[in-house]
Amino acid sequence: MLNRHMKRALIGLPILLFIILNTYLFLLNESLFASEKPYDLTKIEQRDLRETIEAAGMFIPKEIQEFYYEPHRGNIEEVLVEEGEEISSGTEILKYQTTDIENQITALENEIDELETEKDHYEDRETILQEQIRSESNKEEEEKNESTIFMLEQQEADAAYQADRVDSLISSKESEISLLESRLDEKVVKSNVAGTVKKVNRNAASSDQPLVVISSEDNVLVRAYLSEDEVVLLREGDEVAVSSPRGEDRKGQIVKIGTPDEENEDLKFPVDIEVETEAENRAPVGSTVNITFKPVAVEDAIAVKHEWVVHDDGEDLVLVVKNDHIDKRKISVGFENETYKEVTKGLKAGETIVMKPNVLLVDDMEIETKDTGKKKKDNNGEPSTDDQNGEEPAGGENPATDSNDPEIGPDSSEGDSDSVELDTENDGTE
Repeated sequence: MLNRHMKRALIGLPILLFIILNTYLFLLNESLFASEKPYDLTKIEQRDLRETIEAAGMFIPKEIQEFYYEPHRGNIEEVLVEEGEEISSGTEILKYQTTDIENQITALENEIDELETEKDHYEDRETILQEQIRSESNKEEEEKNESTIFMLEQQEADAAYQADRVDSLISSKESEISLLESRLDEKVVKSNVAGTVKKVNRNAASSDQPLVVISSEDNVLVRAYLSEDEVVLLREGDEVAVSSPRGEDRKGQIVKIGTPDEENEDLKFPVDIEVETEAENRAPVGSTVNITFKPVAVEDAIAVKHEWVVHDDGEDLVLVVKNDHIDKRKISVGFENETYKEVTKGLKAGETIVMKPNVLLVDDMEIETKDTGKKKKDNNGEPSTDDQNGEEPAGGENPATDSNDPEIGPDSSEGDSDSVELDTENDGTE
């Protein structure tokens, strides 16, 4: 039995040695010829880094008007609308008692009627006296009585004065009526919005609870609540993505960032979002949605993708390429999102790094790039004629000269000695 096990071990030993030897040769080959392999490079550029904030939101009416009891107006006489009623802007909602004002207006109107009669009397007397003065003045000199004419003129002047006095009283009374009528208008409260009467509470005797609530459900907003750390990154006018549980995606824009309710212990800030929607596809008030905010967290950051960074003994490193040699450099990172790390120290804009680093690339190693090819040297150690003439190696590409890249913009590597392959993935940065 022992011999059988030993035979199996002896048979398996060469296989194991073969695997170990091939692995060693493969790693040795990788190490020896690492500088012969072309690598993808990218030039570091400054970009805005965005943070992704996810929040739940709810459709609410864009316009809500609440009507409260106002003691200075007097007692409420009548609520003029019913719950569920559709109303237009300008609809009368509440009516306060107006008996006292109406009685005052009636009394003033009666006084005006009496004054109008008195005014007519004086105006008629003035007309009669004017006729008498004219008649007396037309008599022959021997028949004309100047004393009579003078007396008639005095009486005519007094009648005109009395007519003017009464007319002034009438104007004063009419002003009082206009003032009372304006107060009467205050006794009727009208809606400023069109919508649906959502609530009628005729028993609300205090000013703390609304008597009537009007909601404009045809015009809606999405409201979300965010923390202070989140809302500090947002600005009114920022665009957001809104998606419903049914999978409907819509664009939105922040229209208002409010202040937290004092009664809200979490100090959440209300954020109102206007959503693009068609009338036939309008979401009902109360329906929930998911909102994705993409605010800029760091402007003009020196940034690298996560896969461009080597992690060694707790340190973050990047492989900077200078004159076709590796400069293994330690970096300090700050803000991070799903795609990028902000480099706060150790790297500058315009420097070129290896996009897919590996452990076989060591400091000061000479490497070949996909764009430049391996430098050729003649027997004297000088660059070959092909290189001196700037001739591109066979199969060489230069993706760094794509000036139409929407992410990168115009080519920034023109005239550099090291051509690079720029990354153009959609990373959610600006």
